[in-house]
Amino acid sequence: MANFSLSVFFFLQTIKQEREEERGATFRTSLKCIFCGREYEISPHREDGKLNHRFQCINPSCVSKHKWIYGSLELQYDYEQLKEEVNLQDLFGSKPQSMWHYKKLLPVATALTLGEGATSMIYSERLVSELDIKEPMLKYEGTNPTGSFKDRESAVAVSRALEIGAKGVACVSSGNAAASLASYAAHAGLSCLVFTPTDASIEKQRFVQFAGARLVTVDGIFEDVWELVNRNPNRDLSISKNVFSSYYDCNPALNPYRSEGDKTTAYEIYSELQSVPDWVVIPIGNGSNLVGIWKGFKELQSLGVSNYLPRILGVQVYNADPIAEAWRQCKDQSVRIESPADSVAEGIVAKDSYDAPRALRALKESNGVVASVTDGETLEHLFLCMRREGIFLEPTSATVLAAAQKMKQEGVISLDDRVVFVLTGSGLKTMDTMVRENMKDKAAELYERVSAQVRI
Repeated sequence: MANFSLSVFFFLQTIKQEREEERGATFRTSLKCIFCGREYEISPHREDGKLNHRFQCINPSCVSKHKWIYGSLELQYDYEQLKEEVNLQDLFGSKPQSMWHYKKLLPVATALTLGEGATSMIYSERLVSELDIKEPMLKYEGTNPTGSFKDRESAVAVSRALEIGAKGVACVSSGNAAASLASYAAHAGLSCLVFTPTDASIEKQRFVQFAGARLVTVDGIFEDVWELVNRNPNRDLSISKNVFSSYYDCNPALNPYRSEGDKTTAYEIYSELQSVPDWVVIPIGNGSNLVGIWKGFKELQSLGVSNYLPRILGVQVYNADPIAEAWRQCKDQSVRIESPADSVAEGIVAKDSYDAPRALRALKESNGVVASVTDGETLEHLFLCMRREGIFLEPTSATVLAAAQKMKQEGVISLDDRVVFVLTGSGLKTMDTMVRENMKDKAAELYERVSAQVRI
């Protein structure tokens, strides 16, 4: 009988080991299409061959929805097995040293890291009176290695690229994603190809070049570059067909591994507060960061760690806000803005938002709202944050403070609500934007007004 029991034990251990090897020692199970539910295999050594180097469902009905430029896949996990094997109370009961504290909930077996995550959470007593919110908390992503939340995404995406044996990575970016990917590719010893608009921040372009990446600038706004590179990989002369057969696709909104890095922001917020806030305020460009953070909170609930979900306030800039426009029109795809306005918040200026289907779904699930802000409101709050808290934000980050103040004035956010502001990046990479000729007078005027308000 003892021999039989030992045989069963070793058999079960063998099955468990084979299962872990197949899934790469993580709890990931598949990539699932958000439109039709079709699932694609995840192997430790390759992406599913049916995807043909892209991350979009190949069903014809789905192609008509994603049009080769929108994201359509998301990671699936075996949550029941995860709950059995991981002590979740220990995991979320302690303060992380990096985002890889949560490795068991991430989709890669081996972590490539520059120390991303575990960013500052600051209770801002000095902004209470300005925002008229009793508990404003600043989740400052500018302390990541390259100064933005994109490092969480790059760490996971490049780790996956290494896992499958890729020799290079590529993406389209307005700046922060390019700088981050270039740094992580250099750390991994991979080649890197990045496409950006010609007028992307000069600091970010130089950052990419200094990291040894190949930078291709294209006249036009972000969406012009995105659609040039990504549209229809089946065409003979398609750029995407040639680029992504040689480079691993690390595009935000398309590569679903990226948002898995973003969800660790939600884990850290919970671990810091030991509860879920009433609101989380997030800037929206493509929408991938919002998607990832919302997924993180949903996982906390699914795993039984929390029994509450926050509401999400997504923020865009006026006249460059396709998700806000879709929200107003009750659409489930972004509404294209054919001539988007320029803005100091260049990171979220959008003609289209390529993760809009998932972002809009997240906003609905969270009983959330979307707000649009002006450059004047953005700069005013940027200066306030610097003078009140000593945090120099990129303009994109300052939009969340402006939007929350508006929502408080409109009665959407209450005085007693606990509000977490996701400040996506440091202002040190946008200094050029702040001194452009057409901004000097406006910036100087706003700075003087704010200085007068807070001068001691």
